[in-house]
Amino acid sequence: MKASRRGIPLAALLWALGDVGHAQGPDHAPCKLPASSWCELSEEQTDFLRRGRRATEVYHRFAAAVADGFRPMGADAPAMGRHWVNFERLFDGEIDAERPEILMYAIVDGRESLVGLGYGYVARPGGDAAPPANPFHPGAWHRHSGRLDMESHRTDHVGPGLPDTGPAAREGEAGAGVSVLHAWVWVENPAGVLEPNNWALPYSRLELSRPENATPEADRALSLASKGADFFTARAELFTEPSSGLADDRAEALRHAEAEVSAWWRARLKGPLTPSEIEWLGQVWRRLGIKSVP
Repeated sequence: MKASRRGIPLAALLWALGDVGHAQGPDHAPCKLPASSWCELSEEQTDFLRRGRRATEVYHRFAAAVADGFRPMGADAPAMGRHWVNFERLFDGEIDAERPEILMYAIVDGRESLVGLGYGYVARPGGDAAPPANPFHPGAWHRHSGRLDMESHRTDHVGPGLPDTGPAAREGEAGAGVSVLHAWVWVENPAGVLEPNNWALPYSRLELSRPENATPEADRALSLASKGADFFTARAELFTEPSSGLADDRAEALRHAEAEVSAWWRARLKGPLTPSEIEWLGQVWRRLGIKSVP
């Protein structure tokens, strides 16, 4: 029987693969938009991301990404979508604005839609080598070095593109990994264009805009209307001690909340979310009793 990819360390999978070979965003000067997350970038960084955005226009046609060698890795995260990775680029030792190693896709209006892109490089064991030349501070990068299933369900993404000291590293995979920089050039990220998680994405999946008064709890509850429960249930199974029974209890609660939110979504009239709906969604999430908001 074939071994499951869920238990394979991400670094080991990448080393093996190394042997083989309409969301919208700003297209003009981003800081003309008052709420733009691009405004904190330097001129060099802005130019880099503009070039990346232009170069990935073609990948709005999902088939073009597949034809160019991008392959899916990991889970479809509510605030990230699913990562599609070009392993040839990942192992070439370069960071090129016009050749991103990662594309992020999410289901919007029933189809795979390009929502962001990412740059990445393989960090060799020891972590002493300098990263490939790029205009971004090391703190903008984060390291993945644990098992594929756990890494794709991480929601913290702390730490720069340097040796990881988080839980995944303590599983013995700190020697090698992949450093990643996310860039939300196709869906505006209120938290910042380079922030890994984009909690405007659950709204984009449902063809909504994220209201200014939205809360983290409402963001997560809304994601239950677009398969977010699958992600959070799997996360509970991965990061909860099996003997505690907490994962089973949380999965059941998530499914009940998913049914409640989905029924509300099917019944509501089209249009922006109202303050009362935002408050209700927050209450739904708080009832789950998940203390930390991932």
